[in-house]
Amino acid sequence: MSKIIFPLCASAVTVLAAAAIVTAFGSGSTTEDTATSQDVEAMGRMLASENPGGTKRLWVEQCWTQLRSRKKQQSLYQRITAGQGWGAQNSKRPVSTDKPATSIALMIARLVLLGAELSQLSGARKFFEPAQQDQAFRVAIQARAKLALGESLTAQERRLLGYQSDAAGIRLKWSSEGSRYIGTVEGVEFWT
Repeated sequence: MSKIIFPLCASAVTVLAAAAIVTAFGSGSTTEDTATSQDVEAMGRMLASENPGGTKRLWVEQCWTQLRSRKKQQSLYQRITAGQGWGAQNSKRPVSTDKPATSIALMIARLVLLGAELSQLSGARKFFEPAQQDQAFRVAIQARAKLALGESLTAQERRLLGYQSDAAGIRLKWSSEGSRYIGTVEGVEFWT
């Protein structure tokens, strides 16, 4: 009997994995159904950089936002890095990839890409952490005031100068663009 159950379980896993791939790739966002090692590395670096202490659930949701957000024929590497290579999030690069991927981040990335870890936040395409956004915006305001006085800035202040909005402003902007709030995981908000 166990000889029969294992093939049935393996078949069920294969069907679920195929369904996950169809879900990720069947929305017209790409025609590719394979991921390269560079795609896995990009996803792993995103996880290690964005929320290194996050749980598996948070990381899975973050991975799925990038799968859903790709343009037609766009690789995950291209989506995550915006053609700029590894580095901090900026006006072009949608997420940070400045930290090396950890083995656990790479494992989660592979599990998502294999379809073994599915999203619970259907339709989520982007995310942000309101508390961190508010803090970065406060630093940016202070840095702009220092610049106006002719004072020098720290490396962190220079990096955060580009922050133009607090969490309320991000929500307002995304809502006005037609995005909907989907849910929050560990203080990270997910939007369509």
